[in-house]
Amino acid sequence: MKGLQKNEVSLVPFDENWGCEFASAKDELIDILGDNVLEICHVGSTAIKGIFAKPIIDIHVVVKENKMLNVEGMQSAGYIFDGECDLFGHMFHRKTSDGFVTHHVKCYLKEHGNHNNVLLFCKYLNENPDYAKQYNDLKCELALKYPCSREEYTNAKADFIENILELARTKA
Repeated sequence: MKGLQKNEVSLVPFDENWGCEFASAKDELIDILGDNVLEICHVGSTAIKGIFAKPIIDIHVVVKENKMLNVEGMQSAGYIFDGECDLFGHMFHRKTSDGFVTHHVKCYLKEHGNHNNVLLFCKYLNENPDYAKQYNDLKCELALKYPCSREEYTNAKADFIENILELARTKA
């Protein structure tokens, strides 16, 4: 997996191997984090079948306690600790290969709302291909508009994501 430079936005077609790459990373994370792990989930666009995505595997790890994270073990395995993100209250790590980011790992406590929203969003798009196509089209348009600003790219998707979450909640 090639990955991307830190703030680059570039999309590639869906790759069936992303599921295998997630499974491999999941096994590695279980070995590193041990009994602190409650759940490990493949999230983000690489977890939504058939859509274009940044070639970065997004992973959510639900943990019992953030203070029990094995940051040293994560770093030994190549995951760079970027600290606690105040906006979403998670511990963030990224993995790189040859200077390209290949994995994002966010560690959440079980009751964290953002983790649950991300799962709901991915599930809904996987079950509703028409909405997945709309999301794909939006992402492709925004990637052309913001090729060097992941923050602007992400912010421009916010309304669509919120609308999907509202739909998913009414269907649940």
